[in-house]
Amino acid sequence: MTSAESLDARAQFRSGAISFEDALGRLSRFPLTRDQLAEVLDTLADDTSPPSAALSEADAAVLDAAGFSERPGALTTATVARDIQMQQLVAESLTVNDAAERAGVSTARVRQRLAARTLWAYKWGTRRLLVPAQFTDDAVVPGIDAVVSRIRPDAHPLEVQSLLTLPQPTLAVGSEPASIVAWLLSGPRSDQEVERATDIVDAASWGAV
Repeated sequence: MTSAESLDARAQFRSGAISFEDALGRLSRFPLTRDQLAEVLDTLADDTSPPSAALSEADAAVLDAAGFSERPGALTTATVARDIQMQQLVAESLTVNDAAERAGVSTARVRQRLAARTLWAYKWGTRRLLVPAQFTDDAVVPGIDAVVSRIRPDAHPLEVQSLLTLPQPTLAVGSEPASIVAWLLSGPRSDQEVERATDIVDAASWGAV
């Protein structure tokens, strides 16, 4: 969204032309449903941080990525931005049935791989969801099993998705830094080469998002 479009969304909300969830959806580039907005509000209601609490590095990074500067209310803004990102990830994540269909295997095989930690999933309510970065349109990303096996089961799903999809300075496709997934997909990788990606996982800090 351009800065002009962002200002337009805020002006329309202030004038009463659009609802809060519509304005929030436009600003976040993710169309929020009323149920998803309710989840965001639940997070705010459960947040026990004092009003003057400082931003964590992770929340400051979320604000920077969204184009917000730190200001009064920044902690709340970061919480909302983070929760919107989580709602988007949940919407894009795969159920066990989805993953089986995507990979062309049985649901039993997906569960076996989850038990063996060669696929990574998180709990969302009563559902078990797999982060989408592990899959192409019709298969599992080659070599991803060795990578996700090193990720802690209790890691935050936003961190996992970011770790797999954000460019890494130690990996490159051509002359450009590449994400773990893009690097794995760029060509056949030997076990020794895949260790370069697992080293990134081992070095990652698994703090709370």
